[in-house]
Amino acid sequence: MTFASVEFLFFLPVALLIHWLLPRRAAWQNAWLLFCGHVFYATWDHRLLVLLWATIGVDFAIGRALERNAERPIARKRLLRASIVWNVGLLCVFKYAGFFVESARSALVALGVLDTCPDSAAAHALDLVLPMGISYFTLQKLSYVIDVHDRRLPACRSLPRFATWVMFFPHMVAGPITRAIGFLPQLEKPRTLLASDLSRAGLLFLIGFTEKACFADNLAMQLVNPVFAAPESYGPLAHWLAVGGYALQVFCDFAGYSLMALGVARAFGLELPVNFDRPFLSTSLSEFWRRWHITLNTWIFEYIYTPLVTGDGFFRGRLDLGFLVVFLISGLWHGAAWGFVFWGALHGVGLIVARRYDEFYRGLCRKDRTWVARRRTTAYKLAAWALTTGFFILSLLPFRAGSAVAVATYARGMLPGSAGPDAANLPSIGGFMWLAVIVGGLAFVTAEHLLGLPRFAGLVRRFQALPAPVRGLVYGAALIYLGVFVPQAPGIFIYGRF
Repeated sequence: MTFASVEFLFFLPVALLIHWLLPRRAAWQNAWLLFCGHVFYATWDHRLLVLLWATIGVDFAIGRALERNAERPIARKRLLRASIVWNVGLLCVFKYAGFFVESARSALVALGVLDTCPDSAAAHALDLVLPMGISYFTLQKLSYVIDVHDRRLPACRSLPRFATWVMFFPHMVAGPITRAIGFLPQLEKPRTLLASDLSRAGLLFLIGFTEKACFADNLAMQLVNPVFAAPESYGPLAHWLAVGGYALQVFCDFAGYSLMALGVARAFGLELPVNFDRPFLSTSLSEFWRRWHITLNTWIFEYIYTPLVTGDGFFRGRLDLGFLVVFLISGLWHGAAWGFVFWGALHGVGLIVARRYDEFYRGLCRKDRTWVARRRTTAYKLAAWALTTGFFILSLLPFRAGSAVAVATYARGMLPGSAGPDAANLPSIGGFMWLAVIVGGLAFVTAEHLLGLPRFAGLVRRFQALPAPVRGLVYGAALIYLGVFVPQAPGIFIYGRF
């Protein structure tokens, strides 16, 4: 079951109805949310509920043990290490064991130690069922244990409340990555049904579903998938449009999911952190990563990068090396494949170059103040935006294509004159139309943000100021369109596989 599936359209109203009919007590509401989390998780694989509860129980116990050993620093460090080994170990076993074994086997074959690769059955002997959301709830629970260890958060004393946080179904599949310090206090108080919350929840869910079902899925089916599946059948224009379309597909798919998650949580009277903040308006790579998948990047930089470069070890003060390490980790977090690792390495190097350039430019500004004025010009902003956006789009080639051979084949197809006489420039006019619609909308917002054009300002505010019946008609028309013209499918989200 996912947010875009038919089953969820029946599950959510029942879950909301019973939640708000229960007595206004936090314990009752939390118990119902915990039950809903079990049902939602069981639709993927009920056998893995045992594993999920094992991970919950271990970290809850470690949190309580950290509190009991408040005056014993050595014991606290051992408990923290135990949690890290437990969580990272499970992640490695379920997500990366097959990848590491297969990589080692391929290396041995390349070195001549093994004559041939084993048969497919042996090669996949360590392939395990990947627990849904393991990449997300692992980071969530690690942040809890680290915060308790660093005394930023008292240990949770209620196992049901702790389990409700971990198993809150809106963020189970693909985040946002919540932190106990912001979410557990919400579960301590009873929630009250407010009309404003339901209105906001409905709008967020509608926008997110539109981004996923209309934009992301249509781009995938009509433009991205056909070109990446058979790049030799298409010309350079189709290659460039498809890789740009994939960037927008990933954005609409993941940002759409995040908005739906925020909307569903708001309908239950709870708040999830914002995960996207108009990333395609960024004029630098560092700004881009402050706007894209905000909860993951905040987690990585707070719990890995900062301790790494400010600690007493080898990485202290080595900011550039820290960028490379954390983005290699980020790439591997996204998936057990070398394409993701290479993608992470590209962004690590990109951030190093951006940081060095920024230092160089600040030096120019200190010598001559005219460089400050140049950086504020529209031309400079547009050039910085184009470089940032272009780098992100092109970096997605290994992310989508996967193998080095596939990346090289696709990249060759982007060069002028690479297409054969029968190559098509577009897989379908529909794919181009969806791409044009999304690019047009982004250009609209970009023009307002970078150029400050007054006639574009306040469009959303003016719409929200319209009478409620008018806005209701617009929402109703959108729902009718989605129900009639958008096919209902299982609705797997891209980031749900990570």
